[in-house]
Amino acid sequence: MENMIMDILDEALGIQEDEEEWKIKSDEEADWWIEIHEEKLAEIRRLKMQLENKINFYKEKLDKVIQEEEYIIEKRDGKLAEYFETLDEKDMKKTKTMLKYRLPSGELVKKFPGPQFNRDNDKLTKWLEENQMNEYIEVKKQAKWGELKKITDVVNGMVVLKDTGEIVEGVEVVERPVEFKVEV
Repeated sequence: MENMIMDILDEALGIQEDEEEWKIKSDEEADWWIEIHEEKLAEIRRLKMQLENKINFYKEKLDKVIQEEEYIIEKRDGKLAEYFETLDEKDMKKTKTMLKYRLPSGELVKKFPGPQFNRDNDKLTKWLEENQMNEYIEVKKQAKWGELKKITDVVNGMVVLKDTGEIVEGVEVVERPVEFKVEV
């Protein structure tokens, strides 16, 4: 599907792969090359803007449908919650965390979630230390990469210590390509 769209765009914009190996040989040719590509880019940007407008149009329609769906669910659930409160608990399945009432078309469930705990880890850790509860404190060891990097070099795709040449294990060197861009 994506290739089909790209083919249509290529055809509409007149983009074709150049078979010959033409090379820029002067500033005038380089400037001309920028100009003709700016014209093509302007057309692509215009088309892109039209497509984005269409996307926004359908996103707005989707948002309206989602709002309608949420309204219907809220209305349905509100009426059923009112009804649920009138039922006798003897007719329901009951656990520590919920009450459930079965109907042919679905189940009405009232959940009683446990509390949420918002922790300040610094305060909590300090409190645990003050109360000699160190078994509840987690100590996380981690390499100080910023400092270690200063005393290493990359040699033949491996990280080695500058002083000894020893290979540092646990670090993979991933070479990144040189970037080139035209700023207009």
